[in-house]
Amino acid sequence: MLIRPHLSFRQYKSDAFAQQLLDILKILRVPSWSRTAAPHPVPCIEKVSGSLTNAVFFVSSPSTSSRTLLLRIYGASSGTLIYRTRELQVLHALSSRYKLGPRIYGTFANGRLEEYFDSVALTANDIREPRISAYIGARMAELHGVDIATIEGQSRGSNIEIGVCKNVHSWLPHARAVLALPAITPAVRKELDLDRFQTKWASYMKWIKAAHVDASHLVFCHNDAQYGNILRLNKVEKSTPEHHQVRLSFVISLPHILLPS
Repeated sequence: MLIRPHLSFRQYKSDAFAQQLLDILKILRVPSWSRTAAPHPVPCIEKVSGSLTNAVFFVSSPSTSSRTLLLRIYGASSGTLIYRTRELQVLHALSSRYKLGPRIYGTFANGRLEEYFDSVALTANDIREPRISAYIGARMAELHGVDIATIEGQSRGSNIEIGVCKNVHSWLPHARAVLALPAITPAVRKELDLDRFQTKWASYMKWIKAAHVDASHLVFCHNDAQYGNILRLNKVEKSTPEHHQVRLSFVISLPHILLPS
């Protein structure tokens, strides 16, 4: 569900921000936040460090049983490179069908509210541990096993465009427009040589086609699997597979190629 209110992340400590957030929670009917008739206490809003694309916050209630939420406010220019409608469709499918990623409770003009996982982000040392590394591999294998054709709404064997192709084609015109600005120096334009990049890219795609890589080799890739985007749950139910204590944090997932070995 999309509603129009706009949140300014710079004002997250203000009473006005908290009240606007409560209004959004009520409109979206977020579970445990919209059922009480009495005025809801002012939520605790804690900014989370480590996100490069968005401003991320934990939202909790100091005196009720309302569940903790994750509030994500999109970066000002991130919509240029990320197709938000598509992103939400993918995230919903991954969470509802495959139990990968958080449940999305709803969206507003410049952000969304997600399920919160009681967890900690892994560190560089954590992912070097053989057991944790095996858990991550198992979760990535589950992600790569997602049926792309089903989520794309296409039949098996149809021509599903590689996600990175979509991204590059949409990104290049914007990148060229930025580099054409008067404030950009010739040295920067030379260093970020988009003509050379485009030539190399075309050569790479030609090689892929020559390798006869078809839709059967397409998988969902995370594309940003740095340790800050891999979470470890603080508590796991006994019936849950052991490797499910590792959770993946997504910004966007699109079909990419997995080349056969």
